[in-house]
Amino acid sequence: MLNSLNLSDKTYEELLAEAVAQIPLYSAEWTNFNVSDPGITLLQNLTAFQLLQQEAINDVPEETRRKLLKLVGYTARENRAATVLVQAPDRGGPILPEGHQLWSGTIPFETTGTVALNPWGLAAVYAGGSGGERDVTRLLGPATETVAYPFGRKPEPGNSLTCVLSGVPEMGEPLRLWFQVAEEELRTPFANETEIPAFSRVRWQYWTDKGWQDAEARDETLGFLRSGCVTLRLEGDLPAEWTEAPVQGCALRCLLETADYDRTPRLRALAVHLFPMEQRETRVRCCVCPGGEKAELAGRLPLIGNLLVFCREEADGPYHLYREAPAAEAQGRFYRTETDFEGVTLYFDPAFGNVPCDAEDAVRAVCYDEEMIHHRLLGPVYGYDKQIIQLDLITDVLPESLLVAVETRNKDGEAEYHFVAPGEQGPGGFAYHLRSREAQLVIDEPGGGGYQLLLAGCAVTQGSRGNLRSCATLEQRGGYDGTEVEARYFCPAPGRGGVSYESAEELRLRFSAGMRQVSVAVRTEDYEALVRQTPGLCIHKVKAVAIGGKNLVKIAVKPYTEEELPKLSPDYLRQLRDFLEPRRMLTTRFELCQPRYVPVGVSATLSIRGMASHAREETERLLRSLLDHVNGPQDFGGWVRFNELYQALSALSFVEAVDALNLYPESRDAVLVGSDIRLEDDSLCCPGAIRLTIREQGR
Repeated sequence: MLNSLNLSDKTYEELLAEAVAQIPLYSAEWTNFNVSDPGITLLQNLTAFQLLQQEAINDVPEETRRKLLKLVGYTARENRAATVLVQAPDRGGPILPEGHQLWSGTIPFETTGTVALNPWGLAAVYAGGSGGERDVTRLLGPATETVAYPFGRKPEPGNSLTCVLSGVPEMGEPLRLWFQVAEEELRTPFANETEIPAFSRVRWQYWTDKGWQDAEARDETLGFLRSGCVTLRLEGDLPAEWTEAPVQGCALRCLLETADYDRTPRLRALAVHLFPMEQRETRVRCCVCPGGEKAELAGRLPLIGNLLVFCREEADGPYHLYREAPAAEAQGRFYRTETDFEGVTLYFDPAFGNVPCDAEDAVRAVCYDEEMIHHRLLGPVYGYDKQIIQLDLITDVLPESLLVAVETRNKDGEAEYHFVAPGEQGPGGFAYHLRSREAQLVIDEPGGGGYQLLLAGCAVTQGSRGNLRSCATLEQRGGYDGTEVEARYFCPAPGRGGVSYESAEELRLRFSAGMRQVSVAVRTEDYEALVRQTPGLCIHKVKAVAIGGKNLVKIAVKPYTEEELPKLSPDYLRQLRDFLEPRRMLTTRFELCQPRYVPVGVSATLSIRGMASHAREETERLLRSLLDHVNGPQDFGGWVRFNELYQALSALSFVEAVDALNLYPESRDAVLVGSDIRLEDDSLCCPGAIRLTIREQGR
């Protein structure tokens, strides 16, 4: 079922012909195979029934597929909104309310809170090392292809990267910096934060009148091992002007405390003064406020004015619907409103006779956009299981945004409301779940029925489409038709985290791919695949060899480091052992081997055409590249073939003839077989001594 196997693709006529052909095997007396024979009529009916059964078995419902895959640990992915970091302009800008929209084509993004675009930015960047401060500002622009070394070419404890700002950020507010790390594709992605190799330890600080002071930091880059966001909070003494560099201002620095990098960090780009936006479009929003004389509703949707206000008058009691007061002397459940550029404020006057209680969630104000206000009523709950209620005008709902208000009646016939999210229990045990792609509510427990449902929260997303590429641009639009571009904002980082709803077929394909992924080492190829999956390491080459009769697998590993002939460091060995140990078979041992490098020497005599002054240099360069298995595509072991070198030398444009060519290993880790050299399984060839004799024709 999971692999969609078709039990039979034969037609009715083919199945009937097969059945008739088998009659002589069971009865020699049955000789009338015409349709007038009652036995043939029975066979026709049974064949039709068989065909119907096969179609029913082949047509596995989507719900069944999902349940089968859940049994083996695969659950379909739900819609999840992408997050993108947007750069505020250096000159500053207006305050953006919560829910403010920017657009990338037809894809909307919303602010997750109120954003104050204060006027400050990045003025200069200095990399500090043993050679003093170096200005690397020009290297970190989004258009440049060059890189900068944040801690110098040879990182040492005490080196630092200092960012000078053109203004002063807000104290206590999140301060976000995005770092684009070069060559991060060489490193295996980190599985989780507990499996991070200890290559370095950094500390983030800011400059005050008392000197450098530590800042609270969340570093996604893990000391510039990968691209990511660094989020700082400046708490304590106020920032002061840093005057130890040509460009002066508020300064932040990343101080290197320990350094044991396998590869020297390189930065390609840096951006500051960032704020997050989510790829979502909120159609209905439920604002939750504590009880009191007023409730403040900030953001875009409250300003539209389509409000339904619900208040609790007793702790843990039901909600009641409040209405805007028609007059100052009105009596009942009423409120007054005041509107400014930040949002709407609700006032609850005791003179009206009813006020919210003191609970933290005493007030729920449901805000609708211009379309959804007309589709807020979802309909009644009739009382039978699996009732489906369709949400109008929307698809691809964010599950965490959905909320419904369940209307019940008390003993006096007065309407009361309870707010229920998917998977929660409401009045009388009422419960439902969401089909997010179709925007359908499926009632799991009707709770007695007779309830009315009201849409109280809903946002939609475009899932993975929100994972924008880095250096994208978002537009603020205005005008009567919403197409006039009023401002543009730069996104230095790619969008991350967006997931589209996964259908049953997509889930099946992911399951099939997961079954092919190596998780346990059985074959030597499995050990090689697992070594390459070890989180956080730069693995260049790996070769696993089984030792017969010893239940032993020897694994040669070459790291992708900057040493000319690299070896496995103690950190690499520990990380590899820790990753492989729980994944090996109990009866099999493994041994990690350092790579052995075998220099291979060459002596050759060439006859060249004319006077090629560059002949020696170009020939030696060719031979070194052919013998360089350390950096080339060749794997561990293998051969150095005489014929390949001979053909390559003969193909040089200035070579008339290869008069002599000899290969010889310069260590015992290789064997000369005829004119070729065979390397051991844990060995890599590297260039040895090259002796060339060049003969110019006519001399």
